[in-house]
Parts: sequence; structure tokens; C-alpha cells
Amino acid sequence: MNRILSLIGVVLVVGCGGLSPNEPFESYYDNGQLESKGTFKNGEFDGPYELYHENGQLILKWMYRDGELDGPSETYHDNGQLRTKGTYRDGELDGPWETYHDNGQLKTRETYKDGEPDGLREMYHEDGQLMVKGTWKDGEPDGLREMYHEDGQLWEKVTYKDGERDGPWETYHDNGQVRDKGIYKDGRKCGEWSEYGETVTYDPC
Repeated sequence: MNRILSLIGVVLVVGCGGLSPNEPFESYYDNGQLESKGTFKNGEFDGPYELYHENGQLILKWMYRDGELDGPSETYHDNGQLRTKGTYRDGELDGPWETYHDNGQLKTRETYKDGEPDGLREMYHEDGQLMVKGTWKDGEPDGLREMYHEDGQLWEKVTYKDGERDGPWETYHDNGQVRDKGIYKDGRKCGEWSEYGETVTYDPC
């Protein structure tokens, strides 16, 4: 994202320096290829904005309103595959948001509210296998989270509350058998745990 914002800054300084604060604009590379296009309103981005590589490949499509991102948003990998897809409202992510590996496979699926993750979040390996699944609330992990190996085998299962581990925790061997298990309370281990085949006792929960 920082790289994209830097590119937009260069376009504004170099390609759009002499524009009226209220008009459509286009900027071009030295080879004549379109670099960007959009519209200014009162000196700010307003409406669709598109940015391109020098080879003509699309980098992003954003929607602005009064200088802030507001509406559908898409960005793309250098090979043309979709990188991110979602919606902004008043400059913040809001609603479903998806990211993709450069091979086209889904990488992340989640939901935002007022710029913070809120709801189910899923992350995937490049081959499409589920890697992480868990719930978020107000920008913090909250509820059950499960992590998986690339072969689909469950690796870890843990419960969060207000961003901290709180509740049962288990990890698993490659064969699916439980390796470690115990209880967290307010982010700390408590009670009796089984760790690497040994019993370990912590402060009471």
C-alpha cells in the first residue's frame, strides 16, 4: 500500500501540477503510455481513479469522494492478477475485504467495520488450503481461532477474548493426535497443562 501511495504522489507532483482544481486529468509515461486518470473537484480527488504500469498493466482502481477513498477498491499484482478487493467508506475499509496470491488463489477473506477487522477472518495457503480461521471484534481477535498445516491438518486451536488468549488451547501432531493442551486466562497459562508429554502446573485459573 505504501508503494502505491508513493506512486500516486509522484503522479500528482510530476503529471498533474498545472491542472485546474476542477477537471478530469490524465498523465502519461515518456513512452506515451497512460499512467493515471481521474477527476479533481475543489483540488481533491473525486470519482474514479486508475493507475497503470508503464507497460499498460493496471495497478489499481479506486473511488474517491471529496479527497477520501469511498466506494469499490481493487488493486492488482504485477502479473495482472487481482491483489485486493473491497470497499472504503469515508477513507476506511468497511464491509467484505479479500486479498489474493499472485497465482489467483484467495489469500485472505474478512470483514471490516469502521476500518477495523470485525467478524470471521480466513487466511489461505497459495494452494488454496485453509491456513487460519478465527473471529475478530473491534480490531482484536475474539473467539475461537484455528490454524492449519498446508496439507489441511489442524495444527493449533485457541480461544481469544478482547485480543488475549483466554480459554482452552491445543496443538496437534502431524497425525492429528493432541500434542499440548491447557488453559489460558487473560493471556497467561494457568492450571494443569500437558506440554510435550509432560504435566506442568501453573497458577490456578
